[in-house]
Amino acid sequence: MVISERHFQQFIKGDEKSFESIFCQYYKTLVSYAMRHDLELMEAEDVVLEIFHHIWQIREELKSPAALHSLLFTATKNRTLNVKEEEESQDYLMEEEMSHLLNVAINQLPKQCEQVIIGLLEGKSLQEIADNMQISVNSAKTYKLRAIQSLRSLLKDTPFLLLIILIRSTETD
Repeated sequence: MVISERHFQQFIKGDEKSFESIFCQYYKTLVSYAMRHDLELMEAEDVVLEIFHHIWQIREELKSPAALHSLLFTATKNRTLNVKEEEESQDYLMEEEMSHLLNVAINQLPKQCEQVIIGLLEGKSLQEIADNMQISVNSAKTYKLRAIQSLRSLLKDTPFLLLIILIRSTETD
């Protein structure tokens, strides 16, 4: 991939045809490059489009076709890494928020219901929970059902949290 001096000079001056030519020359390669750094196709395309938009804005500062070439690949790699870090950070924040919402809801349950749900979330069976609480398994089941009913109401705006509890509670029955 070589950008001709003529296209480069016209690009610097704001010629859209030259920009289009450079864009077409690099687009697919840069998208593939971004995908090799673990981005999905749409994310990679967004990254490349953002980079071309930015380069169009700073085009007058570029010194040579080689500098443009280098900037395209360096910017793609750096932006790709930033996207991955942003995703990981967002995942962590979502997990923290879900954990907080779940804990708040569980803390509002009656003590026995809270103990049963916490036990289920820890992966304990109803038998183990009943033994720890010194109650019958049927009583543990009753507390479980009451807890789930209460959590349905408390978590009505966040049904995915209730789903987590329901899945966990059926795995340990």
